[in-house]
Amino acid sequence: MESSSTGPLDLRLPAPDSGPLRSALAALPIGAALVVAPLVAISTQDLAGTDRLNALMLVLAGAVILGWGVFSLTRPRPRLQHPTDVTLDGVGVTVHGTDLAAMLTWPDVAVVEVGWWEIVPPYVDEAEHLPVLRFVARHDGDIRTVGAPGLSADLAHSFGLTVPAAALTVVVGGNGIDELQQVLGWVVRNRPDVAVELEEAPGH
Repeated sequence: MESSSTGPLDLRLPAPDSGPLRSALAALPIGAALVVAPLVAISTQDLAGTDRLNALMLVLAGAVILGWGVFSLTRPRPRLQHPTDVTLDGVGVTVHGTDLAAMLTWPDVAVVEVGWWEIVPPYVDEAEHLPVLRFVARHDGDIRTVGAPGLSADLAHSFGLTVPAAALTVVVGGNGIDELQQVLGWVVRNRPDVAVELEEAPGH
C-alpha cells in the first residue's frame, strides 16, 4: 500500500510469474475429463469402429495432458516464487526477503537502480529477462542483515554479489512494473540526494 509522498512507503513486489504452474493446474481436470468421458462412452455404448477409434484417441490425448500436469506439479518449484516486501522511510530502506531482512540508511545508498537481467532456472521456470531492483550501497559493510542466508547466498553466487548486496536485490515479476515505478517515484520525491537509474526493457 502506498502512502503520501512525505510518509513511508510499504510495497509488496510480486515474484516472477509461475505460468507453467497455473497451466498444470488447469491441465488436470481437462486431462481427466478427456480420459474418463470417452472410456464411459466406450463401456456403455455400442460405438462403431470409427467412433470407438476416435474415443480411444481422446483417451490418449487426455492421458498425455494429465501426465504433463502431474509431472509439472511434482517437479521442483522455481526458487523465486515468493513476493518481497520493501519499506522506504525517512531513515532508509528495508527489504524483507524469504531468508534475510536487509537494511540500509539513505546516506549509505549510492544508487537505486532498476535493470533487466536474464534470470535462468532454477530461479525461474524458463530463462527470461526480468526487472531487477537494487539498492546499491556505497560500502556493502554498511548493510545490516537479520536472518540466516539461504536464497540470498545462492543469488549472490549467481550474480557475483556479496550476500548483503544480494539481500538488497529484488528480482521482480513482469507484472510488478507499477510497484517499481512507485519505488523510484518515492525516492525521487523524498530523497533527491540519492541517484536513480532506470534501464530500458530489452527490445525498447
